[in-house]
Amino acid sequence: MTRRGSALVTLVLLAVVVNLPLLNHAWTQWRLDRSGVDVTATVTSHRLVDPGGDVSHRIWFIFPADIDAGRSTRRAEVEKSTYDDAVASGRIGVRVVENDPAVFRADGAVTSRVLLVVTLIADAILVVAFLLWRRFRDRLRPPLRTVALGDVESCEPGALLDRLEEGLYLVRGEVAHVEDGRLVLEVGDRSVEVLLDGHHNPVGRRQPAQVRARLID
Repeated sequence: MTRRGSALVTLVLLAVVVNLPLLNHAWTQWRLDRSGVDVTATVTSHRLVDPGGDVSHRIWFIFPADIDAGRSTRRAEVEKSTYDDAVASGRIGVRVVENDPAVFRADGAVTSRVLLVVTLIADAILVVAFLLWRRFRDRLRPPLRTVALGDVESCEPGALLDRLEEGLYLVRGEVAHVEDGRLVLEVGDRSVEVLLDGHHNPVGRRQPAQVRARLID
């Protein structure tokens, strides 16, 4: 895999990890909307929580036995009006996936944009980091400089920097840049500049090529 390909794969993997919580939340909401059922749950406890003056209304409840045979206690943070009604009646409406009672959404549930905002910020940081890497990668790791000892040849895809003898290498990679008298090969995670020194290059950009070359100090 070329250096550009490796960077793209890394970016995609990081993006998946960063976006996984948001994707999981969206998947849960889709399941509830598509296959959830509305039930009435029994309130078992309630509490007002005051973290720094921002009151949180929390309800604990259990589902009917036909929804959750284990009758596990669930918790939801709800709006004040829903909280007052639940405390007064001892019941609260909940939408739940029948075969998965851990997936539910209580009536009047308080929603937060924190997850969305954090994910968007993380995505923006990833994009900026990738763009900076593309712009400055050659400065951060200068390419190896070589001079060709023969014509450049087409070859099978792959990356190789094989030392044949003292100072002599077989260089194989993807052509990243080509111009008169010079080309740059992407060899794994390194760039190798090849000065043609009068030798012929029939290989175009983004094509695999190989050449015997001498390393320049």
